[in-house]
Amino acid sequence: MGLTYFLVLMVSAIIVTSLLMWISEKVISITSLQKISPILKTAGSLVFAIVILSALFYVLEKPSAMYMILISGAIIGYNRYWFGHFSVED
Repeated sequence: MGLTYFLVLMVSAIIVTSLLMWISEKVISITSLQKISPILKTAGSLVFAIVILSALFYVLEKPSAMYMILISGAIIGYNRYWFGHFSVED
């Protein structure tokens, strides 16, 4: 695997994981009856995105793509936790 191929896979994995996390975070915000902390929202949306994408790539029999999704999920989770990029409360 070349460096360019790896970087393209990582960027696309980060974009897809971020999009799924954003969608699931909005669903969590809409459906929750009480106020949820940003850390729980981030963890819940990250778990949702990783489960959906892992199931998809398991069915497609692409284990290398599953590893990219797990790595990108770790990068996004670390970034949102460490740098405080939590979504703004309405």
